[in-house]
Amino acid sequence: MRLFGRDDRLFGREAECAVLDGLLTAARSGRSAALVLRGEAGVGKTTLLRYASSTAPESLSVSGVESEAGFPYAGLHRLLLPLLRRRHHLPAGQRAALEVACGLAGGPPPDLYLVSLAALTLIAAAPRLCVVDDVQWLDRESARALAFVARRLHAEGVVLLFGRRGLFGRRGTEEEADVFAGIDVLEIGGLTRDAAIALLSDVVTGDLDLALAEHLAESTGGNPLALTDLGHELTGDQWRGAAPLPEPLPIGSRLEAHYSSRVRDYPAETRTWLLLAAAGAGGRDEHLLAAARLLAAAPEDAAPAEADRLIAGSPPVRFKHPLVRSAVYGDAAPAQRRAVHAALAAGTTDPAEADRRAWHLAAATPAPDEDVAAELERRAGRAGARGGYSARVAFLSRAAELTPDTTVRAGRQVEAAAAAMTAGAPARALALLDTVDGDLLTGPALGSALLTRALATVNVGAPTGLRDASELCLRAAAAFGDDHPRARRAVVQAVDHASAAEHLASIDDTVVAAEAARLAGTDPDGLDGLLLAGYAAFVLGGYRTGTPALRRAVAAITDPAVPDETLLRRFVVGINFANQLWDDAGRMLLIERAEGAARRTGALHALDLVHFVGAMTEATLGRLNHADQHDATGMRVRRSIGVTSEQEQVWRHPELVAWRAPAGFRETVPHALGVFEMLHLGGMRSVTLLAMGVLENASCDYRAAREALLRIVDLGRPRRYAYALPDLVEAAVRSGDRATATAAHDDLALAARASDTPLALGLLARCEALMSGPERAEQHYRDAIELLGGTAGYGDLARARLLYGEWLRRRRRRRDARDQLAGALEMFEDVRASAFANRARQELAALGEHALSPVPASDETALTPQEAAVARLARAGSTNAEIAAHLFLSASTVDYHLRKVFRKLGVSSRRQLREAIREAPRD
Repeated sequence: MRLFGRDDRLFGREAECAVLDGLLTAARSGRSAALVLRGEAGVGKTTLLRYASSTAPESLSVSGVESEAGFPYAGLHRLLLPLLRRRHHLPAGQRAALEVACGLAGGPPPDLYLVSLAALTLIAAAPRLCVVDDVQWLDRESARALAFVARRLHAEGVVLLFGRRGLFGRRGTEEEADVFAGIDVLEIGGLTRDAAIALLSDVVTGDLDLALAEHLAESTGGNPLALTDLGHELTGDQWRGAAPLPEPLPIGSRLEAHYSSRVRDYPAETRTWLLLAAAGAGGRDEHLLAAARLLAAAPEDAAPAEADRLIAGSPPVRFKHPLVRSAVYGDAAPAQRRAVHAALAAGTTDPAEADRRAWHLAAATPAPDEDVAAELERRAGRAGARGGYSARVAFLSRAAELTPDTTVRAGRQVEAAAAAMTAGAPARALALLDTVDGDLLTGPALGSALLTRALATVNVGAPTGLRDASELCLRAAAAFGDDHPRARRAVVQAVDHASAAEHLASIDDTVVAAEAARLAGTDPDGLDGLLLAGYAAFVLGGYRTGTPALRRAVAAITDPAVPDETLLRRFVVGINFANQLWDDAGRMLLIERAEGAARRTGALHALDLVHFVGAMTEATLGRLNHADQHDATGMRVRRSIGVTSEQEQVWRHPELVAWRAPAGFRETVPHALGVFEMLHLGGMRSVTLLAMGVLENASCDYRAAREALLRIVDLGRPRRYAYALPDLVEAAVRSGDRATATAAHDDLALAARASDTPLALGLLARCEALMSGPERAEQHYRDAIELLGGTAGYGDLARARLLYGEWLRRRRRRRDARDQLAGALEMFEDVRASAFANRARQELAALGEHALSPVPASDETALTPQEAAVARLARAGSTNAEIAAHLFLSASTVDYHLRKVFRKLGVSSRRQLREAIREAPRD
């Protein structure tokens, strides 16, 4: 295999080749791997990728092309071309998404992750090796899809290799920092001294001065391309040391200039042909030839460059190195580049290449031109229809630059910013908005700009983003004016932001509620109208008048007829409303439906949010095993979409951590609260204080619990945190603050009776037991246990039994107390609620009972989180294909994990699996 010289010597790359050989050997035994080979220009990453391809009998390969970077899924389409004949075996949703992405069918914009899942399924059954070089020039959609595939490969026997030069992203924006995060990287550096000298000895045909060779090896940093070029550029006298070397040497950052100087010496027709090839890279050969005829150029004009080995093939034209192409294009005069792009646009007549033609037209246009700008805007719409949101940003941005009318230009800049937000690039969205002349924006364009800015500032984590977001949304709603649907959506977004910022927002929630009430009347029976009406009634009237409106809103959002996309957009608002009502059934139904919607549409960011909310909800109910499952699934989803462990939020679930009471938790709380206040995350601040109240109650530090909970409730006005009132009643009673306990009980009574759900009434009965004298307390405890036993409030039921047991012990009813306390302890240990379990053990010890050992955990805990997830789904009867779709894996990986599960648990069938793994506690 020829690498850097004329024979098969590896010149110091034995270590890198051994790594690649090891991966391919492992693949033959069924293991998969993904690796990024990263190095600067000319260090040999491409050569190493070719070496890997030469050792695999079958492989897929594709290279990123800079001119295609604006065309959605172009790179992925080229890679999958040999596999597309198998697409009919894909699940219907994945197949439809892939066909739209690849331009094989029409349809709604495909979700990126449905396309990614389709690619995973096809590649999992593909040849052993897939090579993707120059990923820095892939279109963003292809890069993200292939990175997703790389993170999900496991037991398919596939190796996916990426070649990457420098940092990802052509513009260096923050959101393009590294879509390949979480994938192993092999850094490709320069050759060692001895390897560099060996390479020079092979390249130089005459005498070679050893001292000179050592000097060049050091000067070039061992860059093989620079060394090879020097071998051909320097004269025999220079290599012998008889003549001085050129100064500076054409290496490193000067290499492109070196290529440029060579190109300038070619005849004009050769330079024209090279420029056509550079500008038209990635296009069809016939289009290149048609453009060449218009400029009186022909393939034979490439002879001088071919003789110098700068290019090969005519056509397709292959440049020796990307720097050659960059040098050819960058050194041409602007007028020459425009002429070449104009010819390429004229030669590109295939309707399927209309996007490429429009891009060439734009590059050929020296001054604002409405016709070209309008065509780019149309192409942006087509790119968006294929799910190419990043490409849509590029088309709209260029369209804005070419727009003569300043008002129309501002509108297109706003559209480009909105497209960037949809593409998941909030920093770019803000940068685009900052270029807009705000004085030119009115009406819907102003509304869109304000709405985009609100979303973008929150998403980039700006300290004031969440503080100001609701106010920006209300201003957007006013700008939309009589466009009521868009105005309603803006106010629903304001409600969402207001719920997250709470009292740290720049405007009071009553201002948001007043606008919500106004717009609710424009669509009283529609979903957004009902949600706005529910929020307004609850904020302005509290439980006394707001509960019926909240119930209607929850019923509307949980209606099976609600489209998936709408459900996912309104999911958090619906959950917040169900929380206010203690509607555990509504919460469970909404989480279940939202998870199904996210999986059907491949919306993994939404799925992560669903599992985040699911974990929070289950932890609040004390169903900690279910909360763990949601959290584990959420972590798998985040890894799939490239969120590394360093990016994970340490304070993701304080309400779950508090039940477990790990060492050092309390010490981290002040810092966390400070961060939340700095970022105006009022909701997270309140959830953390509520978690601390729960923990301090569990630990019998009732004064501390009371102080934490008083920071989030508003006694005399039960509203947002009414569900903290049961803990406040307990803390106040046990700390001797009867006045606070009475006020909290009265607020809870108002809220619970208005909600009229079994969970709310059960919690009220538990608090009334704490507040009552001996003659009435026992009946309240029994009522609480009966009511809570029919709800999802597993932890609340266990706490009711604990409180009842404590009361019985103090009444000296030892046997009855033992029954309740032992039952509560078993429930707490079953979900590993260590803080409350310790409190129950102390009560039992006071009865003279020995501390009970924790109930053994399920055998499922011997499994890894991935194995446990596979086992649960297999236990429920899912097939391997269904499990693969559910967990975003390939069927081969599912089979691999299932075999490990069987071996660990000592079972041989799914029927035995049902007996070996018990379910987490149910309602």
